[in-house]
Amino acid sequence: MKRILILLLTLSGYCSTANAQVWLELGVKGMMGITGFYNKNIVDDSRHDSQFGLGLSVGGVAAINIGDYHGINIEVLSATHHQSMSFRGDDGINNTINIEWKSTDAYFMYRWYRDNGAFLEIGPKITYVNEVQQSFSTDWSKVNDKYASRYTSAAFGVGGFVTASPVLTIKTGIRAEYALTDLISDQGKMEGYPAYYTTFDSYKETRPFRAGFYLEVTFGVGGIAKSMCGSRGMILGTKYN
Repeated sequence: MKRILILLLTLSGYCSTANAQVWLELGVKGMMGITGFYNKNIVDDSRHDSQFGLGLSVGGVAAINIGDYHGINIEVLSATHHQSMSFRGDDGINNTINIEWKSTDAYFMYRWYRDNGAFLEIGPKITYVNEVQQSFSTDWSKVNDKYASRYTSAAFGVGGFVTASPVLTIKTGIRAEYALTDLISDQGKMEGYPAYYTTFDSYKETRPFRAGFYLEVTFGVGGIAKSMCGSRGMILGTKYN
C-alpha cells in the first residue's frame, strides 16, 4: 500500500508541474481466463499431474486519467479461481483433487497510454479470500482455515480502446498475474496443504497465478471527461464524436 501511495503522489506531482488535465471515468469490468497455482513440490512430483482451471471476475472500475498518457485504474472485482490435479497413490489409482476459491480482488494499476489507443499497465493486486473448497476424489469440504485470508500479486497487461465517444469508452486487453505471497495459512502449512494426502521432504510455498482477457466499459464524469474520452485514439473499432 505504501508503494501505491508513492505512485499516486508522483503522478499528482506530474499533473501539477505539467498542467495536465485530470478526469474520472466510472464503469464495469469483466475478465475470463486460466487460473491455478504453482507449488514446486507438486510440479516436481511424478505422482501429480496438474491442469489449469477457468476463472471469472466481474465488478467495478474507477479510472483516474492524468493528461493524455497517464492513468490510475482502481478496480474491485468478485472473482473465482480453480486448480485441478490428479494424484496416483501407492495403489496405482488416480485420484482427482480440485481446489476452488472465491475472492474479492482489489487492483491498483498504473496505465501508460499511447496516441494510437494502446496502453500498458502494471500494478499490485490484493486478493481477499472469501471461501475455499477442496476435494479429494468425490469428497468435498470447506477448508477456509487451511488457506490464507489474503495474498498479494503483481499484475501486468496490455490493451487498447475499442471505441470511444463523449458518453462511454470500451477497452479490451489481456492481463497476467502472479502471487508474491503464499496461498496457504499457518495451520495449512502444518497439515501439509494443499497436498495433505502425501508428504514431501520440505515445505514449498503455493503461489496463485491468473491470465486472461478482459472487457471494460466506462463512462466519463463531467465535461472534461466527456471531451477527453471522445478524443482517444483507437486500436480497433470506430471513434464516435
